[in-house]
Amino acid sequence: METTEKDRIEKVMLAEKLTATQFAAEIGIKTPTLSHILSGRNNPSLDVLKKILERYRTISSDWLILGVGQMYRVSRQSQTPTLFENQEEIDRNSERYAQKKVEKNVDDESTIYKKIPDELPITTIEPPQIAEKSKKIKNIIIYYDDNTFQEFVEK
Repeated sequence: METTEKDRIEKVMLAEKLTATQFAAEIGIKTPTLSHILSGRNNPSLDVLKKILERYRTISSDWLILGVGQMYRVSRQSQTPTLFENQEEIDRNSERYAQKKVEKNVDDESTIYKKIPDELPITTIEPPQIAEKSKKIKNIIIYYDDNTFQEFVEK
């Protein structure tokens, strides 16, 4: 029997053991919006589905949106972000480096393909030596190549 997006959202709520109010708060939508979806009055918008997938990263987008495949992705990942990128992000970045790049040759208008090596050199950076024992790290800022950053502050 084919399930609807509403049914799949209910399965997520059941799997996470959350009430409608708790689930709405978790994904960042208003409780009435979720209530209208669960009652069948409205279909979930793409924005609502994206919010579910952003919060519950182990849920398969194919399953949630299309009803295809399993509820959870094959490799289950942590629900909360960590200091280091999750494995999916690492794999995505590795694929970008491994893809072929195309350069146009101006002289003869032909296309030249270059393959980037499968293994990129790894550089290890030693942490700075702190001369005074009274110094403590207050915050760390990581800048990403997509012009975003993440800041970690001592609590």
